Amino acid sequence: MLLSRSILLMLILTTIRFHTALTIIIAPPTSALDYQQAASLVVSTFDAPCLNDKQKVDESPQNRFNLFRWNLIDKSLTEDFTYRQYVRTARRMRGKKYCLLLAKEYQDDDSFAAGSYDVVGMVEMGMSSCPKSFSTVDKVTSEVDPYNSQSKVGATTTGDCPQPTIGVLCIKSTHQKQGVGRALVQKCEEILQEIWKENEIFVDVEPSNRNGLLFFRNCGYEYAVDESGTKLMRDTKVFRRRVEEVKPHWLLRKSIGGAEGF
Repeated sequence: MLLSRSILLMLILTTIRFHTALTIIIAPPTSALDYQQAASLVVSTFDAPCLNDKQKVDESPQNRFNLFRWNLIDKSLTEDFTYRQYVRTARRMRGKKYCLLLAKEYQDDDSFAAGSYDVVGMVEMGMSSCPKSFSTVDKVTSEVDPYNSQSKVGATTTGDCPQPTIGVLCIKSTHQKQGVGRALVQKCEEILQEIWKENEIFVDVEPSNRNGLLFFRNCGYEYAVDESGTKLMRDTKVFRRRVEEVKPHWLLRKSIGGAEGF
């Protein structure tokens, strides 16, 4: 994200202090290393082979080969692809409503002074087309499983009204449930209100992402619904291992600063 010096300083002053000596600072990427670490985090979160309990026990030759291929070839290729995607996007969106924020962890005062850190979280926010008109989720009367990707209450929809939308949020597995994700989302909401002068924010969440849905609901986000009270879904483009896919996502929204819709 390319911002003025005053805005950059405002972002850098956002810190999270844990019970330990660790300090996490939220700031936009400022170097190639920042983008590389962000890309590595995204790839490890969304692209790495998913080893559930069954797969951990299953030592079949095919599973071992897939993991070997990932570690030897696909991982580095996917990280490089993701890195270049973010760098190109930052250049293309210069001066527009787009931001990429990183949560940087400093181990101690010495590492902070030396500029040595690890990226443990990231969030991406930009403008995307959202429905022009919808009511609040309180008007939904259908009882459905919000985690069921086959649920028919979600109506795929498109619109031509650009709205601030969180597209990607990921936290390093060792730092989840420690307030990092909430701090990143809160910083997005501050930028939304204080810099972009907007009062609505949306987020796309895959139906299978139960933890993501619960997280955003706990942050005050509600399911967007149409005038008939139907929960809205929309097809969203994502990249998985360098391949573009289109997947249905639940559309959630939140009013900022006491606003009530459009």
